[in-house]
Amino acid sequence: MKQNAISPEAKAQRRADFLRSARALFLQQQQLPAVADIAFDTGLAKGTVYRYFQSKEQIFLALLSEDFTALFRQLKSVIAKLPTPLSAAAGPFAKQYLQLLQQSDSLLPLLALLNAVLEQNLPQPQLLAFKQQLAQALDGLGTQLAARFTELTPASASQLLLHSYALTLGLYQSTHMPASVLAVVQQAGLSQLQRDFVTELTQALTALWRGAATQG
Repeated sequence: MKQNAISPEAKAQRRADFLRSARALFLQQQQLPAVADIAFDTGLAKGTVYRYFQSKEQIFLALLSEDFTALFRQLKSVIAKLPTPLSAAAGPFAKQYLQLLQQSDSLLPLLALLNAVLEQNLPQPQLLAFKQQLAQALDGLGTQLAARFTELTPASASQLLLHSYALTLGLYQSTHMPASVLAVVQQAGLSQLQRDFVTELTQALTALWRGAATQG
């Protein structure tokens, strides 16, 4: 049996261990694993996990927060190097943004669960804190984007990023169907519903950003 974590450093490491195990199990099982599974994987009691997280939804919100933080940090570098004017930046942004998304195995699958599963089972203070983090990150990137492109104001830049996020989530969910649903779609010959996520999102983002350039 592992010893109790006493020092702040030990507690931080234990929390990181739980998150690392949760991420690995989520990717393996393709669903939110039980707290008992996370505890077993780390060699600790289930009750120990609850000392750090109130629920499995809180665990996966923490994972999503980590993924978002990494994505926004990387997007700052992307935005800083985009060509001007905005119309010329549309294609390069779409390409580099897709590359960042593909670097994370967990971001998009977790996002797909956010509204239907995670948000429905989280206490309001935790959900509000996450939403505030997301809003602040969007505003920060929007300010940076507006400073680089004269076609945009901070408000319109934040809106452009929000629309980019909405396209990302919507197209991911519509192109990643459960196997049973995909089988029905294929059997019915509904080829128009069988789309490639990367191709569709690249085209949609490029069109969105070029449209924003003409509206500026």
